Amino acid sequence: MVNTSRCDTTDRGPETLQHFLIPSESDTINQRSYSTKLLPGLFQTHDYARAFFDRCSAVMDMADDSEALALARLQRQTALDLPGYDFQMLIDEAALRVTVGSSEVMTTQIRHLMNILTAREHVRIGIIPLNAELLAPADSFDFSYATDSDNKRIIDPFENTDTVELVERTFDLLATTAVYGEGAHAILARALASHTESGI
Repeated sequence: MVNTSRCDTTDRGPETLQHFLIPSESDTINQRSYSTKLLPGLFQTHDYARAFFDRCSAVMDMADDSEALALARLQRQTALDLPGYDFQMLIDEAALRVTVGSSEVMTTQIRHLMNILTAREHVRIGIIPLNAELLAPADSFDFSYATDSDNKRIIDPFENTDTVELVERTFDLLATTAVYGEGAHAILARALASHTESGI
């Protein structure tokens, strides 16, 4: 499944999509994502998600359901604790610098990311530095898939093969520009310091 949406929405509203993604993400073993200006939904804290959905509601001129949407997004994060799952997330450093909600919200959010980085071995977080070489121009996207008993990818017959190949190729290129482990932690620490000092 490939998704390139930003302010998540469907014909029945964004909350419907958040609840739809819970079983969808639980059924997929491998998930990859690239995030430019915002952090992945699976990593967001309650306050970060609520602030994001609050802005979406204002821009889209919709009723403010940010609290319900944030809670629905948190329910999706149960997938992070399922055994046998593999997550590889690429995050632009810029997403760590943008203030979503407030500096206090960002401080808690970045500390949460630090905990994920060290506590979950099946979650690999790569952060692309601000000065990284541009190898693959792309907006945020994510894709997920299941594998068979031989660990080979199961192809969804409803997916556009060319699109899937393009997204996978783009992800692989972006991954070569990211830093991991201690390097990623150092960038998180710098971002944390920038929000602590700004106090917005």
